[in-house]
Amino acid sequence: MYIVSIGVDISSTDVDVDLTITEKISRELPLILPKGVKSAISNITGDDIVITSFTPEELIEGVNRSVVNLLRKHAKGFKDLNGISDNPEGAKEGISYAVAKAGSPYGDSIVVSFDTYGGENIVNEMALFVEDIGIKYGYDVGISVSENPKKIPGVGYTGKETDDPVVVITFEDLQDLPKLAGLIFGGLLSFENLYLVRSGSPVEILPPGVICTMSAFLNGNVIDLYPGIVKRVKRIL
Repeated sequence: MYIVSIGVDISSTDVDVDLTITEKISRELPLILPKGVKSAISNITGDDIVITSFTPEELIEGVNRSVVNLLRKHAKGFKDLNGISDNPEGAKEGISYAVAKAGSPYGDSIVVSFDTYGGENIVNEMALFVEDIGIKYGYDVGISVSENPKKIPGVGYTGKETDDPVVVITFEDLQDLPKLAGLIFGGLLSFENLYLVRSGSPVEILPPGVICTMSAFLNGNVIDLYPGIVKRVKRIL
């Protein structure tokens, strides 16, 4: 079993997502996927939506294709979707794609999503930092950042210019979640112009900068970790 995250900007603006889009996608998502697949909108980060799925390996291609078709159906902006190509040479800025092997029977994982307004030159470094944390502590990690065009099974290729990265970290024991979330949050504090925000928040920063959301994907259920992290920090202070 695998955790697959697809992040894409399908908004008509550069700062937020129309809630009617997310409502339609959430309503239709369970209807388009085969039995045995659990899928949900895990993150809404600025103008980016991330759909995360818990799926058997043999269904990944079909799940990817169905998710992208659903996104295309409800999109109000097509720049990322139009960046997809059938071959690496034609791929441009497009979908952020990350996949990791599930560590538990429930597909428990953390999904970190970034959106940037003028911070394109630093955002990949932030995502790679999150990846390093997961690898250092022995977790399976998937990341959308790539030095070359990335193949999305069942969909095509997305270009290396893709600039709103997604990182997926899977774990076996639910007790690992607070530790892992704390490590990620604490580590990201070292970056200037980066803001951890509540999922669904628009870009409300002083550009140039980056916002990120962190969600737990647990047996197909999604928990925005921002409120819990804020409460934990307040308790410590």
